[in-house]
Amino acid sequence: MIKRFSSSSYFSFLSQKRLAWLLLLLMVIAYILILGDQSILRYDVFKATGFDLGNMDQATWNTLHGHLFEFTNRSDNWYGAPIRLAQHVEPIFLLLAGLYALGSDPRILLIFQTLMLAAGALPVFLLTRKSLPTLPLLAPLMALGYLLAPAVLGENIFDFHPLTLVTPLLLYAVLALTYRRHVWFVILCILVASCKEDMGAVVALLALLAIWKYRIPRLGTAVFIGGLVWTLLAFLVIKPHFNVGAQQDNYWYRYEALGPTPAAAVVNILSHPWIIFGVLVTLDRVYYLAGLLRSTGFLALLAPEWLIPTLPSLAINLLASESFQHNGVYHYHAAIIPFVIIAAIHGTRRLYFYWYGLREESTEQELYREDAVLGRTTYADGKPLPGSVALFNFLRSSAVRLLNWFRHGWKILSTRLQLARVRVGWQHRRQLLQERMKNLARWLSASGLQGVLSIWFVCMIVLNIVVIWPLLNSFLADHRPGPREQHIQQLLDMIPADAVVSAGGNINPHLTERRYVTVFPELTVATLTRGQDKMVDYVIVDLDNASPENKSYSDNFLDVLNQIQRTGEFKPVAQADGVILLVREKP
Repeated sequence: MIKRFSSSSYFSFLSQKRLAWLLLLLMVIAYILILGDQSILRYDVFKATGFDLGNMDQATWNTLHGHLFEFTNRSDNWYGAPIRLAQHVEPIFLLLAGLYALGSDPRILLIFQTLMLAAGALPVFLLTRKSLPTLPLLAPLMALGYLLAPAVLGENIFDFHPLTLVTPLLLYAVLALTYRRHVWFVILCILVASCKEDMGAVVALLALLAIWKYRIPRLGTAVFIGGLVWTLLAFLVIKPHFNVGAQQDNYWYRYEALGPTPAAAVVNILSHPWIIFGVLVTLDRVYYLAGLLRSTGFLALLAPEWLIPTLPSLAINLLASESFQHNGVYHYHAAIIPFVIIAAIHGTRRLYFYWYGLREESTEQELYREDAVLGRTTYADGKPLPGSVALFNFLRSSAVRLLNWFRHGWKILSTRLQLARVRVGWQHRRQLLQERMKNLARWLSASGLQGVLSIWFVCMIVLNIVVIWPLLNSFLADHRPGPREQHIQQLLDMIPADAVVSAGGNINPHLTERRYVTVFPELTVATLTRGQDKMVDYVIVDLDNASPENKSYSDNFLDVLNQIQRTGEFKPVAQADGVILLVREKP
């Protein structure tokens, strides 16, 4: 007699549900306290940089004061127009500016980002509870996998980016779909698209999933068209209009392996498609994909169709030459991790559907059927789109003809290659595996499988953190604010609020709540009026960290600093703990 393993005796179902909610609450509170503290601490000890916290702070401040989307920081890879719309199309700044209505401080953006990412744990929890109704304790585990995903931790700690907000927004959009809150779904899709120009493509692919999985053809088609049109408008109209004077996209250097220009890359890919494999098939990119999937114990592979909306972001990251776009942290994965989590939820549901089938527990199995989870048996499908029935019939008949042609060809090929014996052998092995799985399922109950999955899930989370920790640790502050930070703040207080400033990368975010500021060694600040650039009034540089974004430039930056002092263009005003403040000499 086969002894069954079950953990149901340890907790009643009601106790498990209460414990699940308690664990979620504790995890979210711990996340907010720890990640919020680390994000603010990084700013307080001057580890946050002008790229990108300074950029985002100034754009938010300028938008609040009527100078919509303007920012004036410049660097080695950005000398375009001083407005965000020339670099990225992010209308979300119109809403973010409201955060500064009661007081301007970049720490407000950091706290808001942490709260938003923490809030993403709720839809993960609710989606898991709906998809796995008999297994409450898997919901907080899935939420833990989300909160501790390296992509989430990295985008939370490393400065502030509007793109980061799409992580929780996409999760709530899928939650709205699942509970048939279509108005909220549309609102959330609009917010997602407003975070960056390529997010419209993600919304469009999500709309295709909505048509397929949730059977809302009219709404899904409208959202698909809207997302696609927005992305095309952003890339082909808005960015070119504002990026005046630039010969090409400033960031195309990351994709020059495909061609010198976007148009040339398209031609090269169409004429020589194998060049894509030369770029994609590398160990670091394989590790990157493994890291994303490892966040959920690779369970996302059991529901791969839910990964379709990740394709635009994956293409952007995998085809880029810069390693930071595919190292598993930073904000570049903001639109990927939500669907990895959702795919893992549905992958786990499919595993249990299969498991209940092996155990011949049809009542429980029905709870895990996709129609029941997505509510397709409860809600009417609505009227079909005009012409959609004819199109569907055409596609179905074409698919049937293609399948019959394939079967006929395969029959001829298998006869000639004598594959029948191989097929019989595989069928025999499959039957043996099926019998072994049935025996295992009889021994291991669904609640027992929950325990096994929980252990596996926790192990993968820990492994992911261990693997990525050296990189994450480089983001963190290594000390609490002390006398040095106080002395630097005293220097900052000496700079007038309306002065034009050039600040070192790590000091820049502390001075960006002004109309004109740039990153040292720039000594002029661009304006939207051509030919009317502003001369810098003050220069402040950390001599020990002159170029935090790229240490190799530090010596060159210090040479510029010495030169402007030798020529008498600037004179020292004060110096403290390796930070020097200079003012322009009046003629």
